[in-house]
Amino acid sequence: MKTLLIVITSLLLLSGCGTNNDITIGTFNIAWLGDGKEDKTPRTLEDIKNINQVITILNADILALQEIENSKAIESIVDTTKYYIIASTYPKEQKTALIINKKIEIIKTYQLDAISLGNEDLRPGLVAYCKYNGFDFLVGSFHFKSTSRYDDTPYKKSRSFDIRQEQSAILIEEINKLISINNDKDVILLGDFNDNPSKKNSNITALDNDEFDFLTSDMMSCKYSIWKSINHIIVSQSMKSRAKNSTLTMIDINAMFPEEEAKKVSDHCPVLVKFSLSQ
Repeated sequence: MKTLLIVITSLLLLSGCGTNNDITIGTFNIAWLGDGKEDKTPRTLEDIKNINQVITILNADILALQEIENSKAIESIVDTTKYYIIASTYPKEQKTALIINKKIEIIKTYQLDAISLGNEDLRPGLVAYCKYNGFDFLVGSFHFKSTSRYDDTPYKKSRSFDIRQEQSAILIEEINKLISINNDKDVILLGDFNDNPSKKNSNITALDNDEFDFLTSDMMSCKYSIWKSINHIIVSQSMKSRAKNSTLTMIDINAMFPEEEAKKVSDHCPVLVKFSLSQ
């Protein structure tokens, strides 16, 4: 009950004390969300309903998604009258995506293939250049290489570390290109980076520099409370000043559902924060 009250309080903080120029932005890895055909993680209609309930409760204006099979999978969990859906073109079962409230104008979208290092088993980045009430900004969804049970040799494990380091450096390069192209330094990077910059021997410290900051480096995992969170909101300095830090929260889906139902929602929890876009 105590945990559920924390969830409710967090959502009230996000929904309250806002203005017409505030937007809520977050990230959520939904763990092998398929389109209902030969899914890696089969889900019942009730499971899909539960995920839809989470998305509805979050009420984010922009939500980055990871581990999505395709746009059809997203359509099963969101209100398509409310959101635009943008998804990467690969890999087959774990695409990156963005859902964006239709009150926000999407000026242009970019798929950052350089982040997949020429390997279509890795995930490209996905960026949208958006405008809301006269304020324009870049927002992206990313999912870096994990170190998983499949990295079962010292070489494979070490290589997974190296890949994240490469992806971090390339992401900075690619974002700086988009900043130059659009002449806009307002940037929000969202996603599952499979690491935390505050961990010893972190492989993503290239993202934590003079130009960008992690809002989420102190967050802990909702699944393993002794682990640092790997789901992040990273912002440029100009957007850091616009972040309402009191609204930064991780919504614990394990407090929303019984254990077995929560597992079918995801093994990750969504992270959200509100930004003030007042000129």
